Amino acid sequence: MALKNELQQTGGSGSTLVQAGGAVTYNQTNNYNTPLNIVSSYSKLVEEYKKERENPDSLISEIVDKIQHFSKNIDPVFTGLEDKLKRAGYQNEIQFASQLKEDYTKYLISNNLSKATQKIHAFLLARIYVAFNLYVPQAISEGKSKTQIKEIILEKIVQPVEEVLGMDNILDLYQDDVMAMIYFLTGNCYIKWEGNASLPSGL
Repeated sequence: MALKNELQQTGGSGSTLVQAGGAVTYNQTNNYNTPLNIVSSYSKLVEEYKKERENPDSLISEIVDKIQHFSKNIDPVFTGLEDKLKRAGYQNEIQFASQLKEDYTKYLISNNLSKATQKIHAFLLARIYVAFNLYVPQAISEGKSKTQIKEIILEKIVQPVEEVLGMDNILDLYQDDVMAMIYFLTGNCYIKWEGNASLPSGL
């Protein structure tokens, strides 16, 4: 999937022009320092997907447990994506975020996703979920500026996921799709754009 957005990529050889919400743009050289266990896990999912493509009769449309898990709102009191972003002071991101979340949600719950495809999405969503909660709430609690927060999101979440996809981007997922996953998880309350004083400072 490649969502249609205003994100554009230009740059020299080996560089990526990164933009999130129209606010942060810079060139970043890809070093591909992804841990070997991540490489191995993603490679296995890619091989499973390729084998599945070779045998169309094996395709099923059932939803894997991890996708069902991330598709459910986990807050006892529902708060929409727009209110979450307003509360965190990201009013300017609402239109951008809402469109990405809406498109990704429709894509993810569509009936034409194979089991292997869903497992790749679940793998990426899980990585985003963990990375965001490790780095962003702590940075917010430390009083980092919104520009610094966006740089952390790009460095700790978007670019590492891009490195994983760069091994074999069989689903054609790009920066806008990674941001869509972030907002999808935000909408379902798995990640929050607010500080967390209880988060260990050493993480």
